[in-house]
This record gives sequence, structure tokens and C-alpha cells, in this order.
Amino acid sequence: MNETIQSLKQKGISRNLNLPAQITQDIRDLALTTPCHKPNNTQFRFDASEKEQIMMQTGKPLIRGIYDNTILSCPTIKKLETDPTLLAIAATYLNAEPIHHDSQLWWSFAVESTLYERRQEAQRFYRATNKPRSLTFYFYLTDVDLCSNPHVCVLESHRKKKLAYRFLSKDYSLQDISKHYGYHNITSMCGKAGLGFVEDARCFRKKSSPSSNDRLTLELKFAAKPGSI
Repeated sequence: MNETIQSLKQKGISRNLNLPAQITQDIRDLALTTPCHKPNNTQFRFDASEKEQIMMQTGKPLIRGIYDNTILSCPTIKKLETDPTLLAIAATYLNAEPIHHDSQLWWSFAVESTLYERRQEAQRFYRATNKPRSLTFYFYLTDVDLCSNPHVCVLESHRKKKLAYRFLSKDYSLQDISKHYGYHNITSMCGKAGLGFVEDARCFRKKSSPSSNDRLTLELKFAAKPGSI
């Protein structure tokens, strides 16, 4: 755990928190047999296996499929929310009692796109929050490579921010981010199904670009308990 905490402090992210194969398989199987819904439209429900048919019928791309409490309340995910290892990492890094804040499970679907759309998506970096003492654990439930919308993190961006970055909430360009942090600090998180990593929520990350492979991701958010020192 010491290596994980040290990496979080220095880089804002740490990987190699791999899920057991059986847990990975159980969550993926549940996702493949449970309807998800479009973002901001819980009434538009569909099975992930039906996405191609739905896109042909509607003539519109399906970029994401979100799962609600039907899956998030399953014993496997609930057990991860109270996993001793995850809680110990959060408590040590946040220097406080951690509380589970939110869980999300979603598909990032492969969609066809123009070169212009790919270039536009590749330029957009953002932060989840400006507030300290918040961590997010990510777990891939499918193999993820550079064609699978990998999570992209800007190393050291949790602690090295221009004054404007502290007060403005907006998307930033690749040019702006690479100029301030260095292109070498922009890293894509790729790996086999089960790969897990934890990130300081203040880090800049890049919004997913169009891809050729679908990605299924579980996200667990923790924050310092209010009033904790």
C-alpha cells in the first residue's frame, strides 16, 4: 500500500489494483444481461448487445450506456464499496475516515466518427473537482487498449495548477495542458480486464475519444468524512 500512496502523492494516480478474475467476470456478465440506459434519459433502456440494432433504427450514435441501482446494488459491487484495501488506501491518502460517495458502471461504446470529431474530442481535458480529499477508484471490466477509450490522466496535475486552473471550471486544450505539465505527463491507462487504478479527483483527465472497441468501467468515489481533520 505504501507504493500506492507514494504514487498518489507524487503523480496523482496509482495503478495495479487488479480485481480477481471471478469478480471481473461476475460484474461483466451482469452488465451483459441487464439493461442500461442513455445518459440523462432513464426511460431509454436497452441491452448492450442491442446497440448496433438501435443505432440502425434511430440513425443516431449510442456513445454511452449507464447502469442504475439494479446493478449497483448487487452484492459484488456493494462488497467492493466496503473493501478493506480500498478503504485503507483512501483513509491513508485522505488522512481522514473515508466515506463512499458514489458508484457508477457504464459502457463507452465504439462509434464511427469523422476525423474532425476525433480531433475535437482529443483536445478536451477537464477536472472532476477542485476540492481536495477526494479519490476515485476505476476498474476495467473489459480489455482496454488505445482503441477502447482508455482513461487519460495528466500526471502531477493534482498539485501543480496555474491560478486560472484553480478558479475556472472548463475544458482545456491539449496545447494548454501539455505546455503547463509536459506532454510526457499525459498518460493513457490501458490494460486487461480487471485492471484497477486510483486517482486524485483533482487531476485533469481527457474525455473519451471515439474508438473501435467498447469499454465497460466501474467507478467508485470516496471522500473524507465531513468534519474529519
